[in-house]
Amino acid sequence: MSLEGGKMTVETLPHCAYPECTNHPEAPTADNPAPRYCAHPDHNALGAFRTFRAKRQQRKDEKRRAAEAKKAAEAAGAPVDGTTEATMWTALEDATEGKDASGTRDGLVALISRLATDLPGYIEELAIITDSAAAEARIRTVTRAAAQRTLDAERRTALAEEAADLAIAQLDVSEHRFAQETEEIRQESAQQVADVEFVRAELERYRERVAQLEERLDKVREEADTARRLVLQAEQHQCTV
Repeated sequence: MSLEGGKMTVETLPHCAYPECTNHPEAPTADNPAPRYCAHPDHNALGAFRTFRAKRQQRKDEKRRAAEAKKAAEAAGAPVDGTTEATMWTALEDATEGKDASGTRDGLVALISRLATDLPGYIEELAIITDSAAAEARIRTVTRAAAQRTLDAERRTALAEEAADLAIAQLDVSEHRFAQETEEIRQESAQQVADVEFVRAELERYRERVAQLEERLDKVREEADTARRLVLQAEQHQCTV
């Protein structure tokens, strides 16, 4: 609603461009700032064009059946009212060539009335066709954009797969290197343990040797003490003599 001149007026909202649809168009979006159709999935430019094409074909079929019925009536000798489309165009040609006849004038009036009746439908159908072309162009643009996005996604996927393969290869190399280093450390540890055991055995042997030397040293000391006592006793014996 809006207030104009102190009076309340109701703004008329546009209707869906689909034939005989009374719904309002969808809300504008970034991709479609001026929507002409409602939210119904079949209400679009292509659907509207197909509907108008079906109606046009229906009108052609009705005209064809009417012409066939008129020919059948003329062949049977029955009176026929109205003027055929060919007669109307003939009347229009006669009028443009300056021929003056009541039949020609009546045919021209009927033809003009006929054109005035059909012209809005043709104009609306032309607008639908134009809108369909724009919709198809927009569809092609969206399709190309989607294809480009798909291509970009495929490229990113390929890059990710290459990066994953490279990471796996690097992981395999690191794992192999780690196994080698672990084996080297295990061998070095085993060698160090063997060296420690050898050093321990040598130390034990040296301890036993030292113990033997200490025992021998004790014996030598005892022998030295015994010899010293014997010498003292001999000296004392000589002094007494």
